[in-house]
Amino acid sequence: MILCVVLGLLAVAYGQTLTSSAIQKMDNNSLFERWRPYSHFAAPAGWMNDPCGPLYDPNGKLYHMHYQWHPNHVGWGNISWGHAVSRDMITWSDVDHFPTDQVRAWSGYQAQSLGTTNLTSNHHTPEKYNFLGIFSGTAQPVNLSGGADGTLLAFYTSVSRLPTSWDAAYLKGTESQSLAYSTDGGITWTEYSGNPVISQPPTGWNITGFRDPFFHDSPELDAMLNYTEPHYYAIFGSGIGDVGPRIPLYTAPSSNLTRWTYLGALWEPKGNTSLGRPYEVGNWGWNFEVPNFFNLGGHWFFSAGAQGASRSYHEQTWVVWNEANVSVRPNGSIAFEPLSMGASDWGNLYAITSFNDTKNNRRIQIGWAPEDMDSFGVVQQGYQGALSIPRELFVMNTPNVMPPSPMRNSSSVYTRQGNGTYSARTLGARPAPDVITGLRGGSQAMNHTVGTLSGKGKGPRSQMLMKAMKSSYEISFTIKSTSGRTGLTIGAAPDFQEFTSIYYDPATSSIACDRKKSSTISEFLNTTYVGFFEPYNVSGTLEPIRLDVFVDGSLVEIFVNDRFALTSRIYPSRTDSTGLGLYAAMGVDVVYSGPVQVWNGLKNVWPQRPRNSSGLLVWDTDAETHNRTWWTGF
Repeated sequence: MILCVVLGLLAVAYGQTLTSSAIQKMDNNSLFERWRPYSHFAAPAGWMNDPCGPLYDPNGKLYHMHYQWHPNHVGWGNISWGHAVSRDMITWSDVDHFPTDQVRAWSGYQAQSLGTTNLTSNHHTPEKYNFLGIFSGTAQPVNLSGGADGTLLAFYTSVSRLPTSWDAAYLKGTESQSLAYSTDGGITWTEYSGNPVISQPPTGWNITGFRDPFFHDSPELDAMLNYTEPHYYAIFGSGIGDVGPRIPLYTAPSSNLTRWTYLGALWEPKGNTSLGRPYEVGNWGWNFEVPNFFNLGGHWFFSAGAQGASRSYHEQTWVVWNEANVSVRPNGSIAFEPLSMGASDWGNLYAITSFNDTKNNRRIQIGWAPEDMDSFGVVQQGYQGALSIPRELFVMNTPNVMPPSPMRNSSSVYTRQGNGTYSARTLGARPAPDVITGLRGGSQAMNHTVGTLSGKGKGPRSQMLMKAMKSSYEISFTIKSTSGRTGLTIGAAPDFQEFTSIYYDPATSSIACDRKKSSTISEFLNTTYVGFFEPYNVSGTLEPIRLDVFVDGSLVEIFVNDRFALTSRIYPSRTDSTGLGLYAAMGVDVVYSGPVQVWNGLKNVWPQRPRNSSGLLVWDTDAETHNRTWWTGF
């Protein structure tokens, strides 16, 4: 009896600590709710990765979001598209693609919109053009003739050979480009009978990949190319082996979106190079994935995942953006000449895409946040992956800036003004304001007044604000000035056995998410994510540092001054590792501007799902996985 009492006290004292050995003995899905984000977009269960086909349908007045999905598995494989809709991008509903079978929309395969088939093509080898995967793509609310009659049109990469990797020999016929459409608001989808509409990559390319179509109309490109008929344009992620990444550009007349013509490569960067210092702006790598190319406020931008880039400064795969001058070459192709460059996210967010939100006349960006569990405990968790909070992209102009000296290529374009200062232009990215307002609905809003920490920095113990936060919350505050590392402590246990530090370091011009103590479970990754952030010198004074941080289960998103983002994951082993406080390094002087604002308990964005929407996990057979060469099968 005494032993039972002592053990019970220990369990309480250490907040029901999970251990590695305990996790290994647990059943499938037993940790489904432990670190799950409920204020973010996520599949009902199983594996998910890239966001696909995001769009606003003006006919149905709905936002549609598809995503790469492997139902009933926690690993990648037999990839299909899942599907959900929303009226406001705040709360979401799974789309039931089999509405007559009386199975709930979030269960099993119900939310699958596009899946692999045994359909054949007489102009593609192998004949079965999409039987091994429905890779990423985009969608538009138009029909095959470019008309707006309520049809939804998806353009995706169909896969008929595996495995595929940028750094392995490319198997001919692996990837082609196909169309599927829906005439009932996205409930049922039909493959275009003439698929694939693009069977092969550009002639003569020793390609490293050919996937992820990003297509849209562009009156600006129509004008540049002197087209009298409106056209759509599509780019694909690609590269040429031992040469560098490439972006092939295609076009089709709006009246026939099945007839695509190759226009040439947008630009031809050398492999593993950069526009500037890689630790400041990123690296182009060897192969692009999930590319985007769009005009925003009269300026041209491109973004993509950069496979194979040096990881000396960034342990994850880079996702980079460029602003550029765009012109027409003498041969009639489009030329893209980069002016500036930056990282779309400095953490582990990948497959970042965007769409034109015609409802609100803006461009929305969203990406995939993979787990950081290093494959440990994923069966017990029962799912992998989520999507970021929708981010609003905009052209950010800051006047009266003194540029770095000497001037260098960076994430800003500097234009000299009459008063001798410069205007700095960069790609802005902020959490979509209306979405954030919606997420805060029902939360407990609090303001904490903190003026200064004059030499009182004590690291993670500097000043605790709350001992027990809910699993989903937002915190926002502004640092007016600081002499050293300053920021936040999240996920803190009462005895600080576990905690995570988020801070700005003026000495290195960086933002960091330090996870060395985020969990006592050593199998989980605990690397520190670091991103370059250099405050503008505005009229002789460094701009204040405004941090807006979202914590949702394991998912952490950090935004700084509307032009920096870093996504991370934390998996505390203890249920009482929920403390929130301010962080300042030992002896640092900090001056804050305004209160520290907290919204505790953000909205559950899946009101029609149960908290536990887990599904049966199965293993694929050797025959189903071609002896584990196509995918692992779990």
